[in-house]
Amino acid sequence: MDVPILLVVASLIGAGLNVVRGWSGSDEQVNPKKIAGGLITALIATLATVVVFDASNLGGPVQTIILGLLVGFSSDYTISKLKK
Repeated sequence: MDVPILLVVASLIGAGLNVVRGWSGSDEQVNPKKIAGGLITALIATLATVVVFDASNLGGPVQTIILGLLVGFSSDYTISKLKK
């Protein structure tokens, strides 16, 4: 799999994990707008990551996936905290 695509997929999964983390601590219903917002935020952060880092020199797929998970989770977490 191509490195930037792997980074984007891992980032979207990371954002999804943050959305699940948010729902596990509350009683509110599933909100599709929050899911879409988290995915869009993660996608934009991932594109910025691909531009800032030379994605071809990240190392192996494990490092790429870890970076993507961190970017997706942290970008969605930051936006959710800023909205409060």
